[in-house]
Amino acid sequence: MRKLDFPNLIAQSVDELREREKKENNARLRLRVQMLRLLKSGEIISVKAASQTVGISAKHGYDLWQLYREKGIDKLLELNWKPRISKLSDEQQSALLLRASQENGFGSQSEAVKYVADEFGVSYTQGGVCLLFQRLKIKAKEPRPENKRADKSGQSEYKKTLPAD
Repeated sequence: MRKLDFPNLIAQSVDELREREKKENNARLRLRVQMLRLLKSGEIISVKAASQTVGISAKHGYDLWQLYREKGIDKLLELNWKPRISKLSDEQQSALLLRASQENGFGSQSEAVKYVADEFGVSYTQGGVCLLFQRLKIKAKEPRPENKRADKSGQSEYKKTLPAD
C-alpha cells in the first residue's frame, strides 16, 4: 500500500484549516475541514484513520478525499441536500386538511390512504400517510370512552371540590 503525502497534497495551511473549522456553523462541513486539518498536520497519516477520528465511515472519508482532490475545498464544503417534493400539491394538501378537520374526519390512516388514492389519484403507503399527517399536523382525535350511565353534573361538581395543585 502506498502512502500519500497529505501535507503536500492539501493546498491550505493548517492555520487556514483551523480558522475555517472554527468559523464553520454546519457540523457536517466542520467534520470535513477537521479531517483535512488532521491529514495536513500529520497527526493522522491515512484517510481511514482520519475518517474514524471524526466519526464518519471510511468509504465516506475516501469519497470526500476524492472530491477534494478533484474539485477543491469549495466543492468539498457544499452540501448537495435537497428536500423531498410532496406528492400532493398545495391545493390537494389544503383539501386533505379540510377533510381531516371535519366532524367525521378519518377513522384510520388506511382510510386516508384510500381517500387520497380515490380523490387525487396519488398512491401512498400507510407509513407515507403517517409522515404526511405529521408534516401537516393532522392528529387522530378520538375521545376516551365514557360510561353511558355516568352522571355529568355529579362529575363537574366533584371536579369543583378538588383542591388545586
